[in-house]
Amino acid sequence: MNNAQMIASAGFDISLLNDANKSVDQVHLVSVLFDEDGAHKAGFDIVSKNSDQYRAVIRETSLHAIKRSVQKSKQIDAKTDEGAAELYDLAENRNMKIAIAVVVGMPGFVDKGVPVQPSPTLLKAIFEKMPSWQEKVLAALEADGNFLTV
Repeated sequence: MNNAQMIASAGFDISLLNDANKSVDQVHLVSVLFDEDGAHKAGFDIVSKNSDQYRAVIRETSLHAIKRSVQKSKQIDAKTDEGAAELYDLAENRNMKIAIAVVVGMPGFVDKGVPVQPSPTLLKAIFEKMPSWQEKVLAALEADGNFLTV
């Protein structure tokens, strides 16, 4: 085994973090439709929690929540059914925004034979109709191993 192989087999090469031209992230395919043999038919390409898309949507939704929490008129009483339902809806809305933000491709989805590009409007409609697909995207987002290129 040469030095390069020994370094590579030792674990994660920390120099990757210092190289601005090299990404440690990759796109992960979340398959949601399969053919009769179980092969991928359609799904979503997603980016990780390290991506600019994810970090931007987390910042946006966190700022909104912080502003809301300090306004007395907008504070939610979670002890009531109304308040608990409002908190639930806010969390679901945040999950939807996250799922939409991390989708960067839709391999296998077509419209009249033409490949479809993701847009917030289209993804919102898809995830409202098929909420289990949104859950699959969010679950895949949680697994760091889906994105590391080591």
